[in-house]
Amino acid sequence: METQANGVNTRATPSAAKPFCHDLQPETISMNTRFSHFVSVACLAAGFTTTAWSQSTLYFDRGNFIGAAEQIPGNYQSISDFPWAGGPELTISDLTFRGSYLGLGPNGFLYNFDGSNPGLRIHFATGARAFGADFSSYLSDAGISSFTATVSLDTGETYQFTAPTDPNFAFFGFISPRPIMAMTFSDGGLFGFGNLHEELIGNIVVVTVPEPGALSLLAVGALLFGWRLRITSMP
Repeated sequence: METQANGVNTRATPSAAKPFCHDLQPETISMNTRFSHFVSVACLAAGFTTTAWSQSTLYFDRGNFIGAAEQIPGNYQSISDFPWAGGPELTISDLTFRGSYLGLGPNGFLYNFDGSNPGLRIHFATGARAFGADFSSYLSDAGISSFTATVSLDTGETYQFTAPTDPNFAFFGFISPRPIMAMTFSDGGLFGFGNLHEELIGNIVVVTVPEPGALSLLAVGALLFGWRLRITSMP
């Protein structure tokens, strides 16, 4: 189901339960075994398990990224038009953007006007598993046609790629095996003698982690459904 509020399109993505039974043949699974799978899913949803994860998967094609992001459990959101912030902070849904002075750039992009280090910062209230956007910079006003974009995650991961300056842009996205709480986008601070930042970002697609309350409801629902299956299977 997809909803729209304040310019943000939101829809729920598939649950994480499917992979648990993907490799099992239906005729070989007893009702008790199915109940165990539902309990495992419930525990995972409630955050009771921990897993060792690897680094994020990177995408430079929007279509491929969206296809993968739609399979990530969570709140799928798209932000295509930013409002005028007129200050150092802007919150949209469960994302908060911070910079020196956030304004409205071309094509509805968010503009970090004359920013300072470390650049444009994004905070996720409940964490994010996937994030993709169009990246650019107003360094074109300094006669610069391209720059090295640096995206840093609070997990310690740092990624760099070449992006064109306004009016062009480059898509970059990542899917993290674990939720991230914050990221930073820097254009290198190449403008003027003050090494000012002029980051532009737009057409964002993000999958955020549901609120703990929603996860608890999912866990309870899975447990109740598994209990019902077990009861109906008894002689």
